[in-house]
Amino acid sequence: MGEAEISEQKQKILAGVVKSLLDELKGGGGDKDRRRQVEEWMRTLAEKYPEFEIEAGLRDYYLAEGQRLRTEFDKAADLAEKLTLGRQIETFLDRAAEYDRRASDRK
Repeated sequence: MGEAEISEQKQKILAGVVKSLLDELKGGGGDKDRRRQVEEWMRTLAEKYPEFEIEAGLRDYYLAEGQRLRTEFDKAADLAEKLTLGRQIETFLDRAAEYDRRASDRK
């Protein structure tokens, strides 16, 4: 097996891993800490492998997470809890907008 074939296999395998993990993030899989760990790794990989379009995947994850938190916000009764959730929603939506800009810049 030559170097080009190994590189191609690496790209193919890693692309599958990235897609799977981004799908898990968007679906809300795992606990909050595990999602944060995956998110951090994806941000690192986004710089290294722009061809995987990780920015778009992270944007979609942040939007999905904002929507999940919005559902929790609607169920919350305590004003302090609503404030905390509102701030978290804003943070996720800001991140979504940033990654949308990054994804657009790469095109």
